[in-house]
Amino acid sequence: MYPPDGDAPLRISRVTRRRFPEPARIAADPAHQAHLDAYLADLVRPYGLALRPAPGGHSYGEMAEALIAETVRPGEDVDLLVLAFAVPDIRPGRATAAYLSHVCPGRPLAFAVCDQGAAAAFTGLRLIREYTRTGECRRALLIVVEQATLHYDPIAPVALPDAHTGVALLCDDSGPIAVDDVGVHSGMPPAALPDGATLVLGNGLPPPAGRQARVAPAGHPYTGPWWELAGVLATGPPGPLLVADYDPVLRYVCLCRLSPVESDGFEGGADARLELGAS
Repeated sequence: MYPPDGDAPLRISRVTRRRFPEPARIAADPAHQAHLDAYLADLVRPYGLALRPAPGGHSYGEMAEALIAETVRPGEDVDLLVLAFAVPDIRPGRATAAYLSHVCPGRPLAFAVCDQGAAAAFTGLRLIREYTRTGECRRALLIVVEQATLHYDPIAPVALPDAHTGVALLCDDSGPIAVDDVGVHSGMPPAALPDGATLVLGNGLPPPAGRQARVAPAGHPYTGPWWELAGVLATGPPGPLLVADYDPVLRYVCLCRLSPVESDGFEGGADARLELGAS
């Protein structure tokens, strides 16, 4: 267990990323679609918005359940689960975080972070760090998900995903990647990225001239930097990393400093599962 001294380490032991090319099973249920349309119509009517036909879509509960199964090994009880997302779920009637607590080993405390755009995952990792400092949380799971179907036009211009994707980061005190710092900054110029690390950039930031950078694939405004991070870690990090993104609506600059603690233990794997060593 972590010592409750405020200096407990937070490390990443395993990362899983996954695409979900097919819609959620519940999306094919006409009764569910009818209830969802009625629910959303009531929500958007006061804003002068209308529903638009949008078949398909995905459920974050279904996506996260698959990521949990691929990331958490038998016997690895999780103490805290944080779900980060921006685009609404197509199953709004379910308390998804509570559901995931039921299916995740250890029945962890679970909650969601939303309405923060690209900053949601960074905020989730910040919260995980604070919980581990209490000494009561040994293992935590951050799940970042985005689904590409929106049943109405947004009231303001926002980036929407091109596909359903998810990334899971299993955190503990013994993984090979240390989380040195993580923060969300308002009023900071997006171009003012600190030096001294390889950049892993989300869709909100162009690569600075003259800087070594890995750039997330386009069309992944919320999972993008974490998806790219999984690819970087699968081949072994080149040294210190700075995961960074920018939310143009909220004008948040999001930064996460990582550093390898050891050079052994990295195992390349299939695109769906990327091993970083024992937890």
